Amino acid sequence: PRKGESARPQFRIEAGARSRGKERVNGDLCTAFSGSDCRYFVLLCDGMGTGLGAVQEARTAVSLLRRLLTAGYPAQYALRSLNSLCCLRGRAGAVTVDLAEIDLRNGRVSLYKWGASPSYLLCCGGAEKIGTAAPPPGLSVNGPGETVRKLSLRRGEVLILLSDGAGGEEVLRAAWLHNGEPVGELASRILASGGADGSDDATVAVVRLNSLPTPT
Repeated sequence: PRKGESARPQFRIEAGARSRGKERVNGDLCTAFSGSDCRYFVLLCDGMGTGLGAVQEARTAVSLLRRLLTAGYPAQYALRSLNSLCCLRGRAGAVTVDLAEIDLRNGRVSLYKWGASPSYLLCCGGAEKIGTAAPPPGLSVNGPGETVRKLSLRRGEVLILLSDGAGGEEVLRAAWLHNGEPVGELASRILASGGADGSDDATVAVVRLNSLPTPT
């Protein structure tokens, strides 16, 4: 862009999520929303356990993070604000967080994980598991915090976020074999193949970028 102009997005996002609750209400909450400077966020919060208590924890986390991120605060500030809130409320481990911050100008992604299940990145060369078991927010204001991983989705890679009820080895197989499907259909297929035993809520989110045509 010329001096004084805002950068234009170069990519269009496709994001789809599917969820299955153990009870009538689901303690997993997934949302996607725009931020400033061509940034887009996909957020998955998993409230501990099931039922209304888990729902409330997920809603509180999503509400706080969304308000801060749409106001332009950095992701790390927003996440550490949530950690402080969990500590003050004595709600250590009440929720986990997966936050994908996507820059639509260049296809780069910062994936923040705090207590969340591993994610997967699918690309032409194979599939990569992202993240390991880590403590959730709220244990300490000074202790280890979120982890962050830098990724790229600019060449057709697919990012898969999972709550802990949607795990299992069959997830990767289903995702790899049906990678070309629309993101909503792929999320449904992964959820159905996850091997969950129904003892926990389960959610799958799938994210893909498509290049926008160059303006003439």
